[in-house]
Amino acid sequence: MAEILHSYLLLPLAAAVLYAAAALCLKIALGRGVTTWSVLFYSNIVLGLFFAPLLLAGPSGWNPGAAVWALASGVLFFLGQIGTFRSLQSGDVSVATPALASKVVFVALLSLLVPGNQADPDLWLAVVLTMAGMMLLHRGPKISSSRPLLTLAWALFAALSFAAADIVVQVGAPVAGFTLFMPVMFGTVALLSLPLLWPHILGPPRRTVARGALGWLAVGVLLLGLQATGMASAIGLFGDATAANVVYSSRGLWSLLLLALVARRLGITDSVFDRRTLALRIVGCVLILGAVTLVLF
Repeated sequence: MAEILHSYLLLPLAAAVLYAAAALCLKIALGRGVTTWSVLFYSNIVLGLFFAPLLLAGPSGWNPGAAVWALASGVLFFLGQIGTFRSLQSGDVSVATPALASKVVFVALLSLLVPGNQADPDLWLAVVLTMAGMMLLHRGPKISSSRPLLTLAWALFAALSFAAADIVVQVGAPVAGFTLFMPVMFGTVALLSLPLLWPHILGPPRRTVARGALGWLAVGVLLLGLQATGMASAIGLFGDATAANVVYSSRGLWSLLLLALVARRLGITDSVFDRRTLALRIVGCVLILGAVTLVLF
């Protein structure tokens, strides 16, 4: 009997839920004085540590000559992070976030370059639904921006970098060996963070960090490491980066639900509690659920 449910896509689904929990923890940490650079730096170090134990699995199936794929993916992933930060830093979140959501489109387009991949009408419909849903999820009060074009450019650069990293994982991990590829990829991300991000943490301006902020930071980066494991496994072991990204995009849905459930108790104010914004985001959730259903079954 043919398998109806693509069970491997439960990995990016679990990653999406973990990402929502991580984002909430990091939102609290940022609100209590932790800097964005600190979040990025420690997240990258944790990613490197999470995947390093895979090297203990031994060299069976390894192709060290193909490890260049992993290096390339690590550099692309790191560039995507920098682009994300710069886009959010340079202007309006309402411009940056929908543009960052274009990653799923870039993944779908780049996947056509992989030999043997063909355009699936249902998958393309899922991509369209995902884009529409994510744009609605990120609707909210407008914040004026003096540099919208720069914001858009950085966001699109980040989306393309992340998409390219996913495709390189899909192609390179089976060639280099999964237990070699992932430690090299995320080890590269961690090593790049040491000289490029650490100065931002040490240098001015320094902000006062409220009590408990570091605890929220620690939980958040650990959850980010776990969710990265799910996404990396889904793409590196099973391929199909486009479907994995469509399912992973449901993180906006889980973030909305989690925020609505616990934000008031934790003293978080968010535009999700505005009725019009909430209605738009509910419609966005429905569209994304439709997209996820298309690729899961």
